[in-house]
Amino acid sequence: MKKQAALFQELFGHSNNLQTYFCPGRVNLIGEHIDYLGGLVLPTAISLGITAICRPNSEREIRLYSTDFVGTSSLNLDDLSNSKQNHWSDFVLGVILHLQQNGVEVQGCDILVSSTLPKASGLSSSAALEVLCYYMFYHVAIGNGPDRVQMALDCQKIENEFIGVNCGIMDQFAVANGKTNHAIILDCNTLKNEPIPLNLGSYSLLIINSNKPRTLAESAYNQRRAECDKALQILKQHREVTNLINAKEEDLKLLENEVLQRRTKHAFTEQQRVLNSKLALVKGDLKEFGKFLNDSHYSLRHDYNVSCTELDFIVDQLNKSEYCLGARMTGAGFGGCCIALIDTNHSKELQSQLMISYTKCFGFPPSFYNTSSSGGVHKVTL
Repeated sequence: MKKQAALFQELFGHSNNLQTYFCPGRVNLIGEHIDYLGGLVLPTAISLGITAICRPNSEREIRLYSTDFVGTSSLNLDDLSNSKQNHWSDFVLGVILHLQQNGVEVQGCDILVSSTLPKASGLSSSAALEVLCYYMFYHVAIGNGPDRVQMALDCQKIENEFIGVNCGIMDQFAVANGKTNHAIILDCNTLKNEPIPLNLGSYSLLIINSNKPRTLAESAYNQRRAECDKALQILKQHREVTNLINAKEEDLKLLENEVLQRRTKHAFTEQQRVLNSKLALVKGDLKEFGKFLNDSHYSLRHDYNVSCTELDFIVDQLNKSEYCLGARMTGAGFGGCCIALIDTNHSKELQSQLMISYTKCFGFPPSFYNTSSSGGVHKVTL
């Protein structure tokens, strides 16, 4: 933090009035590709995230600098564009416009943003930036934090309508409402949620970034959503069903298209894996939870077809070891990250082995992130 504070003063001048805010990223432990179907998901906020050092200024201007991007950006609060500029600051702009439209008087600020979240990895860096800025601007203007559920809903709306990404509520909700040593089971349809203990004991959560660009993720995401919509329409012609997560094994024969059968199968079996995982974590049965992680990856690989060679390699290699209880891809797929439940005492050994075998196979190395659960977005007390 001292390094960032020194950079801030180098960029914007000396000040004793610096305020620091942090928003975590998230991993979805299980419940992949069913958030937009209105299903149950089980994410946890993580210790990796985005930090903003902020100083209110006396001008009607937001001056932004990111350690991840080149150059300083400026937003004039009295002359804001109403459309995105295809720049990372669009996430900040969208938040400011929304707050202003809802009666929050956003103040001019100098802001330095730094992140420990790998880009385009499926760890919700965009949601973290949105929620971070929303919380920070609201806190500076009002003096306390906003309602966290409403903040998550507002940030989802900003991403949907301003940024133009048709995401579900899970990412924004998880980073806004995270709780240390807990995951959250969230009903993406009703927003009913419950903290679930995440007591990993001698095990830890390891994130492995395949470092493969997710070039197919967006188009495949839209295609899967369309396939699920089509499957649901067909099932509705035969019986009263409101959602694919409520489908049953016997419904598959109503879908003559084999692809739609597999998409539907993933939806209702993944939903059950979320429920089973909740019970396993409440009992503290990590071995059972690890089995559900493996089953989830198998379904994402074979039924939903959103994995890739690199992700499959990581999961297969880790599961050869007695020190891994389970692993799966997380996020949209076609690249990005895997999560694994690893014996902490043997984590470095497994990372070293995977580094060698993966690099030999694909010609570039993976990246590893040891992480833990985190509280939601907050002001940092230094």
